[in-house]
Amino acid sequence: MASSLPQGTVRTVTFASLLFLALIAGVHGRYRHPPMVSFYSRECPEARGIVQKIVKSAIERDIDSAAALWNLHYHDCFVRGCDGSILLESSYYGPAEKESGIPDSPKEIAYDIIDEIKDAIEKVCPVTVSCADILTLAARDAVVELGGPGWKVCSGRLDGFISYANESKFYMPGPDANYRTLVKKFALKGLTEMDMVVLSGAHTIGKVKCSVMESSLYNSSGPCGVDPTLDPTYAMELKAQCPVGSSNLVFLDPTGGDTSVNGSGTVPYPGHRRLLATKSAGNTVDKNYYVRVSGKNAKKGSAGSSDQNLKVRNSKGTLKSDRNLVSTKSGKALVNREAGNSKKAKASAADKENQPFFHDLVKSMEKLSTLDDPSSPGGEIRCNCRSRNVQTAPPPVGY
Repeated sequence: MASSLPQGTVRTVTFASLLFLALIAGVHGRYRHPPMVSFYSRECPEARGIVQKIVKSAIERDIDSAAALWNLHYHDCFVRGCDGSILLESSYYGPAEKESGIPDSPKEIAYDIIDEIKDAIEKVCPVTVSCADILTLAARDAVVELGGPGWKVCSGRLDGFISYANESKFYMPGPDANYRTLVKKFALKGLTEMDMVVLSGAHTIGKVKCSVMESSLYNSSGPCGVDPTLDPTYAMELKAQCPVGSSNLVFLDPTGGDTSVNGSGTVPYPGHRRLLATKSAGNTVDKNYYVRVSGKNAKKGSAGSSDQNLKVRNSKGTLKSDRNLVSTKSGKALVNREAGNSKKAKASAADKENQPFFHDLVKSMEKLSTLDDPSSPGGEIRCNCRSRNVQTAPPPVGY
């Protein structure tokens, strides 16, 4: 991948533009004040409770909402920092991030939930809580609702002005990314190799389109066209769910998940999803993802290599990028740590079933949720999360 930024990315801005943005935002950067957990305790004490209540209700209606919100937050933070840019609709300035067409683009249900939360908060605290803060809080609450750990969410973000589809394509790693590419993409955001492996654990919940895996199931170098890194038994299960050209969805971490869904992700009795999709494995935040990914390895690199490449076999990672996590010695060690397979992990886990994964996830999510892009102009409090405030927002700098 070329190191140059995609066309349309802003490198510099004029003094006049910066002055204008500073005046309308009233801040330096995209925080009104130094971010803090108690930011809305005086301005809008109801905000966090409203977010939590609506997220809980949304997940009770459709358990897939949790993964959708977590994925939306990840996509938002990974491009221009956690500024709500992923929420913007395309305009005459060009296609927005949400129109990038990348394979794991966030689902519309997540946008609808953010809209619902924003509408509810605006009724009690008009033009006070940013869409960026709402999304960050909603993602955390969604993970907690499915059995995951909570983490500290500092608030005070402003909503960004800029959203370009080509930037999303540039920064987001693809579902077939190799280990080196994954590490590089995360490093661009100041995230470590360990952060990359830990944040990949978001695949413990959610579903993916069969089309994303078609090459691994039918057009690879292994027997019957199956990717040789994929566990043969699991490959047969995936083929049964994903015939060529299928539009079905499959679990990223399927063990114990809801097998009653159809291609659209719906169930026969709307409103009763929890009767069919219980909080177990495929619908629970846990370490099971790493247990499935770990597979078996044989050394492939030279004996003197500090980080030997490994030949992956029998991995049950659904995506190629999941299986590639164990394609290097360091990656394999980190996956084993999160799976609780290493001696150090077992010693530290004691009787805590999902440690050290939960401990590591808290630290990595706190880093992800505070990502910012100092090169971006200031921000605003959007009235509508899907569009900039016409009366204040300038056109994207450089347009």
